[in-house]
Amino acid sequence: MTAATTNRGAPNGAQVTTTRQRVSGLAKHTPVKTRRTQAERTTETRTALVEAAIRVIHKLGYGSAATALIAEEAGVSRGAILHHFGTRAELMAEVVRYVFENERTEYERLETESHLGGLVADWPAMLWRVFSQPSGLAVLEILQAARSDAEISERIKSTQQAIEERALATMRSTYGTTDDVQVLDQMRLLVWAIRGLAIGQVLVKDPQEIERSVELFHRILEAAEKAGVLISASDTNIRS
Repeated sequence: MTAATTNRGAPNGAQVTTTRQRVSGLAKHTPVKTRRTQAERTTETRTALVEAAIRVIHKLGYGSAATALIAEEAGVSRGAILHHFGTRAELMAEVVRYVFENERTEYERLETESHLGGLVADWPAMLWRVFSQPSGLAVLEILQAARSDAEISERIKSTQQAIEERALATMRSTYGTTDDVQVLDQMRLLVWAIRGLAIGQVLVKDPQEIERSVELFHRILEAAEKAGVLISASDTNIRS
């Protein structure tokens, strides 16, 4: 059969396009993939290494998360870690920064979709949803490692301080207050209480039992807000 055949039933010998022609025509118009820039390739590799580090730490623990295993998990050479981060400690600091940015995005999504966050009592469930994930547990292991690793401690402390300052600014805006001491105390209570419960879920027989403690924490904070012990957005008429 030729590429185009004459349809005997068609008037004036009209031609009918074959399947092969149609496919060929589509192929000719398939757009050519644009080559990635060097900056895009760099970002892609760095992200792959950070996400691989999170998976390895979550599966094996911080102490066993060797750079060779992280590179293998990311599908790159070990030299890629040295090229993009220089040291293992810098990679771990980047994991903390990367996870924090993703967490901020998740909080914003929850606030928008669920209209939560204006009350302090909203936050235990929101934080639990984020901190109980592999990324949250990986960060917790890195923060614990900083206690005995001077190189990581040096990098993590400045990162953690910057994270707290940004979170404090967000909560100050949400609650409409200039009482930084009270807001900072509330924020640290929430964050570290839920991080502690996140550790518990890997130690107890039934991890879902920890969720009951999260709910209890919510009720305690709810009572404290009603008693005027905590600052919330409702106090400043931000949230109706």
